[in-house]
Parts: sequence; C-alpha cells; structure tokens
Amino acid sequence: MTDQTQPPKPDVSALLAQVEAAVQAKKAAGFYNPAEIRRVEAAAVSYQRSAEDGAAAELTLWQKTLVELVNPTDWGVETHRGGAAGRLIVGVKKLVYKASKFCLNVWLATQVKYNAALVRLTGVLLPQHLDLRARMPQAEQRLELLEDICRDLAEGLSRTRNGLRDAENRLSGLDKTAARGREQVEPLLAELERLAQRLAQAGQVPAQTVGDLASLRRQSRDGAYLAFEELHRGRPEEIKARQMVYLPHFRDGVGPERPLLDIGCGRGEFLALAAEAGLAARGVDQNADSVATARAAGLDAVQADALEYLRGLPDQSLGGILMAQVVEHLTLDELMELLGLCVAKLAPGGALIAETINPQSLCTFASAFYLDLTHQKPIHPEALRFIWRWLGLSGVEVLYLSEIPADGKLELVVDDGQNLTGAFNRNIMRLNQLLYGPQDYAVLGRK
Repeated sequence: MTDQTQPPKPDVSALLAQVEAAVQAKKAAGFYNPAEIRRVEAAAVSYQRSAEDGAAAELTLWQKTLVELVNPTDWGVETHRGGAAGRLIVGVKKLVYKASKFCLNVWLATQVKYNAALVRLTGVLLPQHLDLRARMPQAEQRLELLEDICRDLAEGLSRTRNGLRDAENRLSGLDKTAARGREQVEPLLAELERLAQRLAQAGQVPAQTVGDLASLRRQSRDGAYLAFEELHRGRPEEIKARQMVYLPHFRDGVGPERPLLDIGCGRGEFLALAAEAGLAARGVDQNADSVATARAAGLDAVQADALEYLRGLPDQSLGGILMAQVVEHLTLDELMELLGLCVAKLAPGGALIAETINPQSLCTFASAFYLDLTHQKPIHPEALRFIWRWLGLSGVEVLYLSEIPADGKLELVVDDGQNLTGAFNRNIMRLNQLLYGPQDYAVLGRK
C-alpha cells in the first residue's frame, strides 16, 4: 500500500500579505477612486471604534453614513484612472452630470425628502438612545435590588407555604385522629388554632386562616349538636306537631314574593310544615350538618349567620319570620340587632314569632335550659313582649306552649267536705304553675 502525499496547508498570513501588497500597488497606480478609499478607511476606523465602544459608536457610525447618503443626486464626478484617459472620462462624466442633474432632482425629490426625514429622525432618536444607555447601569443596580427583594419575598412565601403545609398536615392528621377517638378532636383543633395565631402574628399565614380554623372548630361540633338534638329535643315528628300552631299566623302575610324565613331552621321541621301548607319558605342555620339534613329532605335551607343573611336582604321583603329556640343562644347586643333587622325586613302585615324556654316554669331549669351548653340566658316573656312593642309591632301576644302532662304535676286531693280542701288545692295549683308551668312560650307581633 503506497502512502498518499498530503497537500501542503496554505499560509494564510502570506496570502493576506500578498493581497495587501496588490491593493497598495493599485492604490499607487490610481486604480481606485480616492474618495472611495477615504470612505473605506474612515469606515474601518469607525468600525474599530464601534467594536471598542459598543452599540453607541455603531449607531453614531450609521448616522454619519445616512448624513453622507442623504441626497442621492449628489454622486460627484471622479475616476480612478490617471493621465489623458482619466481627464477625458472626468470630462464626459461632468457633461452627463450637468445634463441629467435637473431630471434627477425632479425624479428623486421624494427620495431626498424621505432621506432627510430619516436623518432628522435618527438625530432625535440617537441622543435618547444614548441617554438610555447611560442610565442602564443605574437601572441594572435597581433591578438587582428588586431581585434581592423578590428573593426575600420568595423565601418568605416559601416559609408561609411550609407553615400552611404544616397546618394542612395537621388537619389531614386530624381526620384520622378523630376516627380513633372523638375526645381528641377539640384539643387538637384548639392547638391548631393557637399555632395559626402564632404564625399569623409572625406574618407567615394570613389572618383569615385563624378565622377559618375558628369556624372549623365551631363546625366540628355541628355533628355532636345534631346528635344532641336528636336525643334531647325530640324526633322531627314531635317538633312538627309542636310547631304546627304557628302556621295560621303566617298564612295571610306569606306569598311567593314575600316568603317566610325560618331562622335557626335546624333539621327543617317547620320548613316541611310550610311546604305541606303551600307556603314559600326558606331556612337559615349555622350548623352545616343540620342544613345538610334539611337539604337532603328537599327543603330550601342555607348555611349562614343569621345577622349576615338578614343584612343582605332588601327591606320589607319577608312575609313572616320564625325563630324557634334561638333567642336564648344570643347575647343582648346580638338579640337587639337581630330583632331590629327582622322588623326592618318584614313586610307590612308580616308576623314575627320567637319561641324560647319559659323561665316562669322552674322545671325548665332542671330539665331543658341548662341541658344545652350553648344557651346564654333565659328571657322572661314580659321582656320580649316589651321589646316587640318597643320595635313598633302591634297585636303582641304571648303563646304558652309545651304543657307538662298531668301525670308530671302535683296531684289534687279529693274534696272531703272540709273547707281546707279548696285552699290546699289552690296552693297546689300555684305550685304547679310555678314548678310545672308551660315549658316554652312564644311572643307574636305584626308589623
């Protein structure tokens, strides 16, 4: 096998030297136009400065070029040839130039104007651009500062997310803990609420998170309270039987455009009665489980705070309002605001009925009132009668309800013909009224 001879590598430096020597020789012989030579050399110097000074020098270079080329009719009369031939060529060019100058001026007038406008525009834009470039270092410093601030915010956001993730993990674990033992639910929610308060104070979680957890803590008792009502208040059928007495008071005022509102509707017993009677009615209750039960029965019920719900209603838009076993759960301020809103939202002729425990019957304290831990205080019927009248309601009356059966009261003695029997029985009746009077009452008034 024979070795192939490798071609020699070209000497680039030698070739460039030869080219430069040839160019210099042609320049000396007058082959090139002297004006073009000066322009090329100036461009070379400008491009070198452009490479050194950056975009600002390059823009300046292009502006100078535009200034030189602004008039396309000014093309000059030159030649690279020397001697008699060169002079002859220059003479001919001058003749042609003079002969064509007028026509070129006419034909290229628009182009000249455009070029002049373009040069003026670059004269305006170039200083602004150079000024912006001069401000760039300061802007970059500010941008770096903003990046540092954003970085700090991102780190804070990351800490917040970690805090929320920790809270979510605790909430997720809460469900499993509740399944293992309901006794652990309240302590864990209380601990989680305190943790959220600390994180909110540190600015790691929004303040809304604390409110959401407090609401969740209250809602965690909804199921327990519903079970409590099932056990101690009575079955839905029993509640419907007790509340049927209110239907006649709402028939005249309630209509499709002025519905009945059941505040604290619970499982929806009275809503069902209203539906059966053909009355338009809606219920509102804070207990999510109770509202879910009412909705499952096909009733119109919403979970909301009664005060907030009433504030969102137009005045005189309700044909009637029922509050069964609600007012004893409220503070005085809450009670007065709620009743004021109720009167404002009632249409003329609408009835406002509030049912509550009767403190005139002492047995209610042993059986009903203190059984419910959410009760605030009992309200005397005469106190509510006064408030109804004070708020401008008319036809105010008190309905005494839920009578204790006869076998739950003191028994009367049989008349033995002596005078003491009548007096004794009257005393028994007074004791029965005091100890075993009606367990509930309702105050009724119309607007």
